[in-house]
Amino acid sequence: MAELARDLLSTSGMIDTLRQDLRYAYRALRRSPGFTAIAVLSLALGIGANTAIFNVVDVLWLRSLPVTDPQRLVAFRIDDGSVKADFWYYVNFSYPDFVRLRDRSVAFAEIAAVGLLDRAGVTIDGAADPAPVRVALVSGSYFRLYGVTAARGRTLTPEDDRLPSGHPVAVISDAYWSSRFARRPDVVGRTFALNGVTYSILGVAPRAFSGDWLGRPTDIWIPIMMQPDVMLEMPGLLTRGNGWVRIVARLKPDVTMAQANAATQVMWRQMKLEDAGPHATPEQLRSWLSDHVSLVSAAKGYSPQRAPFAAAFSILVAVVGFVLLIACANVANLLLARVTGRRREMAVRLALGARRTRIVRQVLTEGVLLAVCGGALGLLISFWATAALAAVPLAPVQMDSRAASAWMSYDLHPDLRILAFTSALCVLTAMLFGLAPALRGSKVPLVAGLTERGASASARRGRLDLGKVLIIGEVVLSFVLLVAGGLFVRTLRNLTSVDLGLDRQHVLLVWTAPGQTGRAGPALASLCQTILQRLSTVPGVESVSASNGGLLLGSVGGAPSEGIRIPGQPPKSGQIMATTAVMPGYFATIGLPVVAGRDFNDGDTADAPTVQIVNETFARFFFGDENPIGRHYGRYGGGAGFPIEIVGVVKDTKYGSPRDRNRMWTYSPHLQGIGLMRNMQIAVRVTGPPMALAGRLRQELRRIDPGLPILKIDTVNGQLADVLAPERLTSAFATLFGVLAIAMACMGLYGVVAYTVSRRRSEIGVRMALGATRARVFRTVAADSAVLVVIGITIGAALALALTRLVSSQLFGVSAADPVILVGAALLTAAVVATASVIPAHQASRIDPMMALRTE
Repeated sequence: MAELARDLLSTSGMIDTLRQDLRYAYRALRRSPGFTAIAVLSLALGIGANTAIFNVVDVLWLRSLPVTDPQRLVAFRIDDGSVKADFWYYVNFSYPDFVRLRDRSVAFAEIAAVGLLDRAGVTIDGAADPAPVRVALVSGSYFRLYGVTAARGRTLTPEDDRLPSGHPVAVISDAYWSSRFARRPDVVGRTFALNGVTYSILGVAPRAFSGDWLGRPTDIWIPIMMQPDVMLEMPGLLTRGNGWVRIVARLKPDVTMAQANAATQVMWRQMKLEDAGPHATPEQLRSWLSDHVSLVSAAKGYSPQRAPFAAAFSILVAVVGFVLLIACANVANLLLARVTGRRREMAVRLALGARRTRIVRQVLTEGVLLAVCGGALGLLISFWATAALAAVPLAPVQMDSRAASAWMSYDLHPDLRILAFTSALCVLTAMLFGLAPALRGSKVPLVAGLTERGASASARRGRLDLGKVLIIGEVVLSFVLLVAGGLFVRTLRNLTSVDLGLDRQHVLLVWTAPGQTGRAGPALASLCQTILQRLSTVPGVESVSASNGGLLLGSVGGAPSEGIRIPGQPPKSGQIMATTAVMPGYFATIGLPVVAGRDFNDGDTADAPTVQIVNETFARFFFGDENPIGRHYGRYGGGAGFPIEIVGVVKDTKYGSPRDRNRMWTYSPHLQGIGLMRNMQIAVRVTGPPMALAGRLRQELRRIDPGLPILKIDTVNGQLADVLAPERLTSAFATLFGVLAIAMACMGLYGVVAYTVSRRRSEIGVRMALGATRARVFRTVAADSAVLVVIGITIGAALALALTRLVSSQLFGVSAADPVILVGAALLTAAVVATASVIPAHQASRIDPMMALRTE
């Protein structure tokens, strides 16, 4: 008794007991390598998948910026009454807007402006940097707002941001210091050149801070007053009202978000009234006041990918959660069978004086050991899965100078939080799948456990009821995942096959930024014309043209239809209209038919009358069944009268995403809006495989101008794949995990049926000795499994119908209750899972009655 008390109270006694339990658990698992391998692999797949998804969710939605008091940070957002939160709603402020908000606001301790750009042509020590760099033009208060201090040197201050083109200084990121300056300790004071201007490096930002735009780490921070020298394509943005910056601020300690929001909206309305002027008409006032400004939390940084990927990752979180539950049920089933097979061992230990709590602890120890091994292997699997997720393009290239667009990268390396999550998951899974077997093992009746007859009788009475429930649960969850995978695969296929209104097979898309070469006006027009002429001479090229807007951009901006003025018509609402500048031959090159009127020609110059081509949606919206050719219209803010003549109508096409409904689109000849061609998507119609000419086109563009930025070269289908990245991600992972789930359910059913057969050998031998045929025994064993599968599919169908309706908004061209998918999932589940009982049933039919009776 004294020894027992010492063991209970002594820490060393508890450690010794734990060591004994671990050693015994290790030996027990080592004696059953097949069981151990299946259990560890099941847990590893479930834990690894959950860890990988949590890593991405943590980066995009949970992790705050590594700055001082991030909860006080807010971002300004243009609000047009919709619930969208994409790129355009945040990067649509002008620098004069920022100055007025900064000078008039009383709710913010600091306020800063930032514009993020991809630039080419940086020169370090006389050598041109071959890679593009990401430059953030920031106001002098930027680093002070975030509370970020330099790791070396100092950061920018308001004194470094007062005179236009007067502050050629910069701060570089830790990653850029490492990759371009080899972490030289004398980096502060060194210089680099951009667009012919030499910048002195003031300092290096800390390693943890790479800007506030998630996925687009900044390389260089430059004062925003250097904008004319950095953005050669738009040198006047410090004075003009063009939207191109984001505005972030820090609330004063005594100001709430609601108070700051109300004050900011009042300020914004006053600013818009000033912009409209005292002589604005009621229609013009409505147009000026159509936009509002709201504040949102900026604690977690800025990411336009959050909104489009929120639904996809919510679905993936549910899917991997289902996979983990199936893994737990699978291992619990195996442990139940294992504990029931060790009834004699448990009974002997109880008879020798072991307490039931010790039996529970021993079985739980085995479960914890399995969970730890599964967690370790799952962490390795999560590294691979995370790398696969990081390789998914989360956004197509944006054709706009207001934001960086060429590449994205996320820091998805697991940190301490991810390790903590994995550890917690291991403990949770150990409790989930280890508790029931542990309790079952501690309740073994001594007499029944010490006799083989008792054990056999137990098997005959079907004491694996909990195991059968777990098998049914696995089938239910697997069926739901298969249905979800089928729905998302059909959705992706439907979106991929949508008629885009253009030629997918013979068009190559080349993204360039001619404005970054410093050309404007006639010089820019000449460069664009030279590009078309030279590329058209490349063998295999049928025709070449270009636009400033581009195809399949994922999201596109626009103006409300109320801004269009048609003679004799009141303003009409309900549509959004966008305009693209195109070069001659554009419609023929991309395969977009002109259905009425004419195409642009060489006579549509800057001095010629203003003409436009509209799409069918525009024509129907404003003119109904009337012929729009020769009709005129105007725009609010575009001067008096109706100066724009419609000379043609083209078919509708998808400029954003296949999900988009047809919207109004107008096209202008590039010479009547040459300033818009500073960003250009070149469309090249080829006679052979499009990507086969990518290298040749790149070489030709380099010959035209070595400093011409080439952002990307891709096919129409390649660009479509980038736009459909959320759908591809959901479809691929839902299908993968659905197959994985059904495989684990198959393993679980096999384990239970095989164990049941082994425990019923005597009973089956007696039946066969009394005349039961092998076919009858096979059908009896298989029927038991079939009942479990049928029950699981029935419950799974009801659950699938309920759950898939929650994701109906993510589907396209398919119903959540699609009968083909439901029947297909049912047949696949029945076929795959039922095969798990074939081998045990066959083994049961081959039992030798004499051997079985001799054992009995």
